[in-house]
Amino acid sequence: MTGDPTRAEVAPDAPARPGTGHEDDWALEGRTRRDVVVVADRFARFARGERVLTVSGLLALLAADDTDPEPASCHWVVHLGQGIDATDHDLLEAAREKSGVTVTFADPPAFRRVPERSVLVHKDRSENVLLAGVHSPSAGHCQAELRIHRDNELILDHHTGEHVQGIVIVEAMRQICIAQFETAIRPGLATPAYAGVWKRIDLSFQDFLFPLPATVESLIEESDLGRESNLKFRATTAVRQQGRTVATANIEYSMIAQGRIDALERRKADQATRAYLG
Repeated sequence: MTGDPTRAEVAPDAPARPGTGHEDDWALEGRTRRDVVVVADRFARFARGERVLTVSGLLALLAADDTDPEPASCHWVVHLGQGIDATDHDLLEAAREKSGVTVTFADPPAFRRVPERSVLVHKDRSENVLLAGVHSPSAGHCQAELRIHRDNELILDHHTGEHVQGIVIVEAMRQICIAQFETAIRPGLATPAYAGVWKRIDLSFQDFLFPLPATVESLIEESDLGRESNLKFRATTAVRQQGRTVATANIEYSMIAQGRIDALERRKADQATRAYLG
């Protein structure tokens, strides 16, 4: 889900927003539409205003009693932010069923959209995968949704403001390059396994990244596929959010056959140890 959260699509069972010709539906309900984004509690500093709620905050709203008339007076349309998964959806759905508050999930399937397989981006743990919905709209061009798990290794111990730290952007760019290789190039090769070796990253930050929907993309500008054991690429990558370019990078990297890189690392590791110990 991308775009301005106040303009995201509403599920078919939700009345249309005022201004679309269905204002009478809202008037008959006697409720005011409130569009909000829900994010993981990990992003509580971002959820300071009235338009962004944490999971805990939304659960508290759904549990509100008659002493707080505001929740019941609104029709809440909830949009997906970062750090939310199917477990959160189940909690919110159960709370919604018990509550008298009218709540609609703007894009229910998004809550159950799983990240890519760990092997596709060369990670061991699924919570460290930053991509979902990897696809190639054209040859050499790869796109994916940015999906940040609330327990991702890069956000567990970091002092930051309301934005998502830059190291997450760097890792997302690394992952989109690997995913592009694994989905578009490696299936046609005889060698079964490769490791990425990064030669150069020329990175520029244009704006802050916030825990809202975003996309990651990679466009291969040059490639050298002459040696199957050592494939070389130069790609332009970008992270975008609500029509803004958050960051761009020119990346030069090689995908080296796993057996070859294992032998190279072992030799260089021995050299480093000898240099240190004498």
